Amino acid sequence: MRARVLATALAIAALELAGAACQRTTTTPEVADALASPQASAVPAPFANTPTATTTSTATLFEAGPPPVPIRGDDPLPADALPREVVGYTLSAVLRAHEVHAPPRTPDVNVQAIEAARRKMEPRFAIDLSPTRMRVVLAGPGFPLPADTELRARTDRFGHVVVWPGGGSYRPVGPGTLRALLSERRFDVAPLSTPDVVAKDEAGKRIGIRTRRVEIVTRAAKGLMDVGRLPDLGEGGVLLCRMLLDMMNGAPGAPTCGADELPLRAEISWTGQGGVHFEVTGVLRRPDMATGPLATPPGGATYTRAPMPIGGVTPMLAAVDLATLRQGAPGEEGLVLSNPTRELRMFLLDGIPVALVAPNATDTLRGLPPGKYVAQWRTFLGEEIELPVTQQVPGISTAGTVDAGSR
Repeated sequence: MRARVLATALAIAALELAGAACQRTTTTPEVADALASPQASAVPAPFANTPTATTTSTATLFEAGPPPVPIRGDDPLPADALPREVVGYTLSAVLRAHEVHAPPRTPDVNVQAIEAARRKMEPRFAIDLSPTRMRVVLAGPGFPLPADTELRARTDRFGHVVVWPGGGSYRPVGPGTLRALLSERRFDVAPLSTPDVVAKDEAGKRIGIRTRRVEIVTRAAKGLMDVGRLPDLGEGGVLLCRMLLDMMNGAPGAPTCGADELPLRAEISWTGQGGVHFEVTGVLRRPDMATGPLATPPGGATYTRAPMPIGGVTPMLAAVDLATLRQGAPGEEGLVLSNPTRELRMFLLDGIPVALVAPNATDTLRGLPPGKYVAQWRTFLGEEIELPVTQQVPGISTAGTVDAGSR
């Protein structure tokens, strides 16, 4: 397990360097070869009559064939049969939240430590794509889900497979589940809407790859997606498009990406307020990608219907990092966090996620030096965002007590 986590960290670092190099060139880059790959409770009802999307997109669509079969959360998947090696790509990507606020300007603020903590807590993905499979590893502590949780997908199925850290267990999830899973650790299935997909003009380049822009509108959100092309990618990028559509509660069959295409950036704004944006920061071509880690479901993994536990106040930022956010030693009293709402909430200090607080939970977050901070309650994906307030430590902060106002 430690070896896989180390491999993930090394691969992400290599990809960031590759992405930075690509951004400095004005011509289409050669994609480098990689030597190693990085690493709830409601039962979905049968998913039938998948909505079809309306579109004026210029995406190259695939030849007609059997339509993908929707995954059911209450039905184990058969073993996956794949060739030993394929041409594929490894990507690094990041998910950034809207409306995150900076620390106060006071002498006791440790600006360098805050910036280091912000980088550490940024939600990052390590993604493997083959022409027919996708594996997304949630890297680092910045997600509500445990680090090294995986999402896997295949082109002949709609939906995803959630793989527990360590790879010993998996749970299938049907279309419409990812938003609740990523934000609240829940396996609830939300209603899907038929997306309106409209092609826009070329958007320029991202990490050296020319892109075109697509606008996507569902009942839940509006998205702008910059789509690029990689040779020999096949339908792997379509699976990444489906993942982003699922987060928007959009039907998975919408033609947002075509053959050899993938989303390099997506700006998602929720209908009510808030939003996130997804961005690919590095790309490595894999001429001999091993397919074992892409199997959906994983070989040897056990099917489970168990929920992901949610309980109490869970620190996200390590105590050693909390202690550096202000000058001075940590106090003994700490900060009492209380969440009387029915949703899992994330608590931020100075724009940094420091704790997850389960519904109806109250506990003390310890390790903070006394002082004034900028505090904010929100959901992970930003559908609910409270206005930031000045928070005194020691003290108490309660979710749902600050009116976010209209946005």
